[in-house]
Amino acid sequence: MELIYHYLPIFLLVFVRMTSFFVTAPIFSTRGVPNQVKIGLGFLLAVVSFSYIPTTATIPLDLFFIIYVLKEVLVGLILGFICEMVFFTIQIAGGLMDMQMGLAMANIIDPRTGAYVPITGTFKNILATLYFLSINGHHMLIKGMISSYKAIPVDRMWAAFGDEQVFMHAVKVFSNMFAGAMLMAAPIVVALFLVDLSLGIIAKSVPQFNIFVVGLPIKLIASFLLLVVVFPAFFIVLSGLFEKMFMAMAEMMTLLGGSS
Repeated sequence: MELIYHYLPIFLLVFVRMTSFFVTAPIFSTRGVPNQVKIGLGFLLAVVSFSYIPTTATIPLDLFFIIYVLKEVLVGLILGFICEMVFFTIQIAGGLMDMQMGLAMANIIDPRTGAYVPITGTFKNILATLYFLSINGHHMLIKGMISSYKAIPVDRMWAAFGDEQVFMHAVKVFSNMFAGAMLMAAPIVVALFLVDLSLGIIAKSVPQFNIFVVGLPIKLIASFLLLVVVFPAFFIVLSGLFEKMFMAMAEMMTLLGGSS
């Protein structure tokens, strides 16, 4: 009975952090994954990783236990959202491309979030998801969560959520998301700008030429050809983005743990 009283609160906190991480983490947070599966996976991983959790103090099941639970929920959500930023980067880059390609109004429903997203962004998101699974990125996320219990101990009542470095790191990741999207979309956007410039020159030089009729098909053909040309470099960029994602996750864990 004494062992249950000692280990049950710790197990519950491990389970809460794992489950809350799956709510916002890439791949796991997909709407196509039922909530029962997320909870079951969180419970299974909590059982598996429970023996690796370093604990020094007994956590009583009293009113203060709510603070521990709140801390674990925030830690899981923050770490998952930091990782999800990479897939937001790809989606934003696709939106910028579609705007220049003339497909800004042709949105479809994203099965991951249920929101309306651009076609190119969805296509690249699917490729990024498959590539992420092929390099066992989901395994790295789970390993990162298990290691987070060393950086942010379960038996600590609170984490450094209000620290200035934590806030600045979140802002840095958020700004890098837009910078990465701009760099990813830059080849297509710049090339299509030159296509628009050429069509404008033709329209001014030959007024009899109906540029509005042939302009959109020309831009679409040029867009697809450019996508084929830059397609191999997309996975090189993805490798760099995923590496930065794991580094950002590790740095956030260190900052939340109150160490540098």
